[in-house]
Amino acid sequence: MISLQTLSKDDKAVRTQITLTDTLKSHIEDISKQRGESLSEYLRKAAIIRLLLERQEQEDLEKLAKRVVGSISLKDHPEWSSKKKVYNWIRKIREEKG
Repeated sequence: MISLQTLSKDDKAVRTQITLTDTLKSHIEDISKQRGESLSEYLRKAAIIRLLLERQEQEDLEKLAKRVVGSISLKDHPEWSSKKKVYNWIRKIREEKG
């Protein structure tokens, strides 16, 4: 998870230029005004939310991978008992899809 301490108010602000469409900028300005925020504050919060969501998604995928690894028995899949058999199995599956 991203440490919110690194995103504290003590962090130095850096001017950044971004490009928005007129419509998107207008929508964001309307919402940010209703909340008493600047456009910059609104966009900073949106960026933090996206960072947190993407980090959580990555952590969830890693947890899933750890659960899956080792859960398949090669004895149950004779096509996977050697590299050559795996290669042939992959070619067969690709031919079926084509």
